[in-house]
Amino acid sequence: MTVFFGDFEDLSVLDLHLLAAADAHEQAQMRLDRARVSARVQGTLPDYSPDDIAAVRSGSWRALRSDELGDEQPERLGGRLYLLAFEGVVRYIKVGMVEGRTLAALRYRVRRHEHAAEIHQCFLLDAWASQPCTTDRAARQWEVRVLDRLNTLVNGDRVRRLHREYFYGIPFGLAMTAIELERLEMDGTPRHPGVVHQE
Repeated sequence: MTVFFGDFEDLSVLDLHLLAAADAHEQAQMRLDRARVSARVQGTLPDYSPDDIAAVRSGSWRALRSDELGDEQPERLGGRLYLLAFEGVVRYIKVGMVEGRTLAALRYRVRRHEHAAEIHQCFLLDAWASQPCTTDRAARQWEVRVLDRLNTLVNGDRVRRLHREYFYGIPFGLAMTAIELERLEMDGTPRHPGVVHQE
């Protein structure tokens, strides 16, 4: 891997309109996937383009912050679930929740995970965050159900779990399916994207 892993730019504070659009994010993800597959065939480490890394990080932050446009939530109970995918020396996902409705709490938590990934030469590849639940308790229960569902996929060979909320070998899309399946079974979760479930 020829990319220098230093401190990445903090995209959590960048103006939303300056972040990569969905199509640029998706195209960069495809190029990174091709680099990973090519490296696997050759038995080498992937050679990721710094521009592609910047585009996927930027597009991931846009996805995380997409509800900022006219929807800043007041500070009160109502946690959010989030899903993060990281790429680098290893590829893994992280499922978690953050208490409270403010976007600042979500930004802070994700930035901490991103910084920890940077230390291990990984970068943010994809991201999603829910609208707020009615309570922190509802978000926590949702998170537990999702983690329990993902744990059924752990087989010790291709799919592994580390520290309860980190999974190797589970694709981002499959984790999103687990999140959606469990959302439908829970009271107090957002009914659909863009709408906060009111008590």
